[in-house]
Amino acid sequence: MKVYFIVYLLIFNLYTLGAQTEITKTQEIEQHLLLSKSLLQKDLDSSSFYVEKALELSKLIANDTLLVKSHLQKSSVLIFKKGFSEADSLLQYNLEKELPKHLEGQTLHNLGTIQYYKQNFKKALDIYLNAAKILEQTKNSKQLVNTYTNIGSINAALKNFKNAQTYLERALPLSEFNEILRLQILVNLCNIYKEQKIFKKFTDNIFEAETLAKKYKAKNILSVIYNNLATYYTEEEGADYNKALDYGKKAITLKKELNQTSTLNVSYNNVGHSYLKKGEYTKAIRYLDSAIPDAQGILKSYIFNNLKESYSGLKDYKTAIRYADLKDQIKDSITNAEQKEKVAELTERFESEKKQQQIDILDTKNELQALTIKQQNYILIVLVIFGVLVLILGYFGFKNYKTKQQLDTVLLQQKLRKTQLNPHFLFNALQSIQNFIYQNDKEKSGSYLTSYSKLIRLVLEKSDDDFTTVEDDKIALESYLNLQQLNHNSKFTYTVDIDNTVDEDFDMLPTLITQPFVENAILHGLKDNDKGNIIIKYYKNNNVLYVSIIDNGKGFEIKKENAKRLHKSMSMGIIREQLKNLNKTSKHFDGHISIDSSNEGTKVILSFTAA
Repeated sequence: MKVYFIVYLLIFNLYTLGAQTEITKTQEIEQHLLLSKSLLQKDLDSSSFYVEKALELSKLIANDTLLVKSHLQKSSVLIFKKGFSEADSLLQYNLEKELPKHLEGQTLHNLGTIQYYKQNFKKALDIYLNAAKILEQTKNSKQLVNTYTNIGSINAALKNFKNAQTYLERALPLSEFNEILRLQILVNLCNIYKEQKIFKKFTDNIFEAETLAKKYKAKNILSVIYNNLATYYTEEEGADYNKALDYGKKAITLKKELNQTSTLNVSYNNVGHSYLKKGEYTKAIRYLDSAIPDAQGILKSYIFNNLKESYSGLKDYKTAIRYADLKDQIKDSITNAEQKEKVAELTERFESEKKQQQIDILDTKNELQALTIKQQNYILIVLVIFGVLVLILGYFGFKNYKTKQQLDTVLLQQKLRKTQLNPHFLFNALQSIQNFIYQNDKEKSGSYLTSYSKLIRLVLEKSDDDFTTVEDDKIALESYLNLQQLNHNSKFTYTVDIDNTVDEDFDMLPTLITQPFVENAILHGLKDNDKGNIIIKYYKNNNVLYVSIIDNGKGFEIKKENAKRLHKSMSMGIIREQLKNLNKTSKHFDGHISIDSSNEGTKVILSFTAA
């Protein structure tokens, strides 16, 4: 009996010892994982060492939960090392298991981060959104704040500022536990508020960000905050040029302390711009001159424009013109650098759009046929099933149905028109480029490409805007006329003149409203005329901006039937609808069209109040 008791005690002690050993190893694994996380952004090699230890022990005790946690941490280390393939394999292994929600959400978050680093923003966004849905169920705010922040960052990179704002605002209240993370979220939010001109929220948050940046001595972030404040105080909403100068100079001081000379030109330009706004042109020039070295692309264009304005303020118009020319050269060089890529992109887009339009047209025709068949079936069923009383009720139902059908038909016809607009233009333009290249006419093909790229760039940049400047409208018209001259072998001449009553950089008119009238003049007014001439002039009278478009073509009689045909013109219809909407929605705006035609030519006058 004693022997059995001794054996029992021995077995019990061994079991207890084994359980204690497993608890000890579990604690050791958790400790290794904590150490790895704490060292992740400080010492990547040490972080990797500790996670490997945790992974080895997790396999030894066959604990699936700890193994999943170890895979998660190792994937984070591998992502920092850009070992995306191995990290993805570990995370896919995790997803094969039945995971607790918080671990599943974290696994998806890391998978999204891999795609984010690989610049696959669409895929990363889909994965992050899935991770957020799962983490929202767990109330795991510490992990959720990172997921929300990354979703906001991707949307900001894709210029989806509304979505970026939504998710960063969700992340902000969850960041109370980590002020460094809160600082990063605040800075990103302020950038988004500023982009959208939501200045109240911008000012509510930017100063909290400044306080946190000072607290943690984050000079790099503080310099960004000061730059943002400097530009904000030059905006109309919060214009205070003395504050703009103060923050701009603080940004310069911090960047010099951090030896960030490569980004100093942005701050120099901000300070120079503030002095320009104050009318202190000599000081503005001193800072703007400092901004020129190492400036590239669009920033250099802004600097040259500020220098042009500064020298104009000093009445040194010769130097002002020189900087205006330099600004235009920068714009042209940017356009030329993107030209080949844009042509290839347009060709590819044309082919895909052409196929899609064929599908859309077929679908639209099928829908119209379906509507007709549905109407016929409806009438037949009403006649067969119902009596005289039901027919009376059916009449009202049929009338309502007919109205809805007409609305649907109008919408479908608009869809057909839209599918036929851009493809024709793209096809003609690309075919012209192709012809010149085949003819080895380098001068014409170069001129055509330059005009074409300017026109396309302005159309793409201004397509979402209701208004454009006189300068941009003039550039678009000159580019378009140059293209048409090439197509018509210079059978007509043209002049585009801006009266000195017009401020071409600030006076506005509806976007791309003049081009259809110029097109009518070329294609119809000057048809069969080898000595055609088009005169376009911008001028102002009593604060009303006028654009006159005159041709010496054959003209036309404005009879009722012609007026109907003109009204049915798709471009004229779009223009009338454009003016109608702008007259309703834009404060203090009123636009009108006047057309006078005779056998000596046609004169179109467009008039707009200041927009």
